[in-house]
Amino acid sequence: MERANYPEQIEKTALELGEVQREAAEQRERLAEIESILTLEIAGAKSSEGKPLYSNEAARNAELILRLRDSEDATQIKGLLERADEKKARLLAHLERLRGEFKLYLVERQAEIAAMMSTSLVT
Repeated sequence: MERANYPEQIEKTALELGEVQREAAEQRERLAEIESILTLEIAGAKSSEGKPLYSNEAARNAELILRLRDSEDATQIKGLLERADEKKARLLAHLERLRGEFKLYLVERQAEIAAMMSTSLVT
């Protein structure tokens, strides 16, 4: 990579990171909607006698976990979120490396300029 491209590469990576975060937020919202629908179904579930099937919070939470595990949509979204987290981690690492390399480039350039100025003052 050409050193003069660091600002451009940093910007590109930061924008890509932002897009991954937006997509993950959308998927989390979809997952929350699925959880809400299932929670309402569980809370309203009644036996044939009209009594609640899940009479306490622990039973309702356990049923929600089981239904989420069995939901193809929820499973797919969880997979998308895992991949988004992995991509986010890679992009953050790449962004940090680019920033570090750019700082090093700037320090090297400053040293080169200082050396050129000192030799021009001597002659």
